[in-house]
Amino acid sequence: MNDQNKNVLDSKIMSVTVFTDRAQVMRRATITLGKGEHICLFDALPDSIEVNSIQVNGSGNAMLKDVQFKQAYYTEIPDAEIKGLHDQQQQWVDQQRVIQDKINQVEQEKQFISNITTKLTAESEESHTSQLDPEKWVKMVEFYRSKMSALDAEIRESELAMRELEKQQAKITNEISIKGNARKERKQVEVLIDAQDEDDVILELSYIVYGPSWRPYYDLRVNSDSKVMNITYNANICQNTAEDWSDVRLQLSTAQANVSGQQPELSPWHLSEFIPEPEPVAVGAPAAVGELSRGVADMTSKKRMKQMMQSEVMASFDKEEGMFDSLEALVMSKPTTTVETKATSVVFNIAGTSNIDSDNVDHKVTILMEEFPASFRYSCVPRLTPYAYLKAEVSNNTDYPFLAGPTNIFLDNNFVANAEMELIASGEKFWTYLGVDEAVKVEHKFLKRNSKQEGMFSKSNSYTYEYLIEVTNNKKTQEDIVIWDQLPISNHEKIEVKLITPTYKEDSKDLKKNEFNYLEWFFKPAPGEKVQVPLKFSVEYPVDMRVEGL
Repeated sequence: MNDQNKNVLDSKIMSVTVFTDRAQVMRRATITLGKGEHICLFDALPDSIEVNSIQVNGSGNAMLKDVQFKQAYYTEIPDAEIKGLHDQQQQWVDQQRVIQDKINQVEQEKQFISNITTKLTAESEESHTSQLDPEKWVKMVEFYRSKMSALDAEIRESELAMRELEKQQAKITNEISIKGNARKERKQVEVLIDAQDEDDVILELSYIVYGPSWRPYYDLRVNSDSKVMNITYNANICQNTAEDWSDVRLQLSTAQANVSGQQPELSPWHLSEFIPEPEPVAVGAPAAVGELSRGVADMTSKKRMKQMMQSEVMASFDKEEGMFDSLEALVMSKPTTTVETKATSVVFNIAGTSNIDSDNVDHKVTILMEEFPASFRYSCVPRLTPYAYLKAEVSNNTDYPFLAGPTNIFLDNNFVANAEMELIASGEKFWTYLGVDEAVKVEHKFLKRNSKQEGMFSKSNSYTYEYLIEVTNNKKTQEDIVIWDQLPISNHEKIEVKLITPTYKEDSKDLKKNEFNYLEWFFKPAPGEKVQVPLKFSVEYPVDMRVEGL
């Protein structure tokens, strides 16, 4: 089929699903075709396109006969903006050459004047018949000085202009590196269609491009009066695929497309006697292990792509029947983000349409803005720091998982800190630290240490330690306060640690102890109330033993 029957499609990106290191792009084009065979061309596709991911779907009274991926070459840079940058860069280069030529000419002129002066001076010294007139000497020196000064000024002016051009050149080079270098190859998808009648045909091209990514981050704003936490769940999207995503339906997927969806299999683990092998004698070329590895990697990559496409991409065209599946009717976006929970991933459908330029810069989209009731608690570790830290507990009562990511935390419109959100599943509770509140006073007092020796025949050292923890609630409301401390852990059977005060048998609502001997007290002091927590324990070990850690 000749080029006259090729139809370059005017396609538009309709939707994009962004993964952590790539994106699935869907383009749509509408064209009116007469009866017969036609070649429809999706042109100027991204360089980073994954060929094995290309799929074509559509609707209309037509049959799809073939889909081919092709590469062509540009005679002119297709992107007008990048072409303009390269043209400007060439202009700077041309101007730099003009300035450099001028500098070279002035340097040659200086050298010429110096040579003439040297020659005249040498001739005067060699001549014994005539005496040089002093006035002529003065005029010659003045001429030399003024001329050389003028030439030096020209050089300085030219070098200043050169430095300014170099700054502009660096700026242009940086812009080109951000926006992408000029494309020399053009990626195309050629679709062969047999139209049954003259009719409109809608074609949809879906493909994967490498490079785009998204990362979650959060703004957590807590109101201590209303005891409410407002969470703004954001995403930073970055792409540099050389095609802008303008007014597209955007999806964010948590699927790990770069991780195999199939469980790895174990192989037998053998142990045997080591017998040194004789040193090998190099004969011929080594086996192409690297090539074999690349082949296996390529096969695995294709399998991963196939699995991902089956779960994330629309059903592929049935080439055996050759007829298009009808396109699903487009559903108007709801004003809020929706979430799809799949077998191994979650997909966020961003409300409305989005614009993500190909500029390698983070673009913010909002996944969720929601208010959550929060319960507050003060937590302190008096042994380590004399401060009480305010915490807020929130339950994720949305359908969304909160993915791990950085957070900006605000309390009563005041910035508190940056922190990291851990993965929080839907329905799961989590705590957020809101900073120090000095209205809750914390003191840790060491009272005394007693020592004695015990035993008649097998003597041992016994040390008793006493502390007092005081926490004062200077707030105007009753508050929940948790106090943490610890006992030493014995790593030797002859070192015995005993808790004397408080009395502990098992965990209760007021006192808990974990496997690390961390003690956790729970109080609800009234306004102005002081809580006193005595802590007393003993450590006993043989007199001939030296103990580390006390």
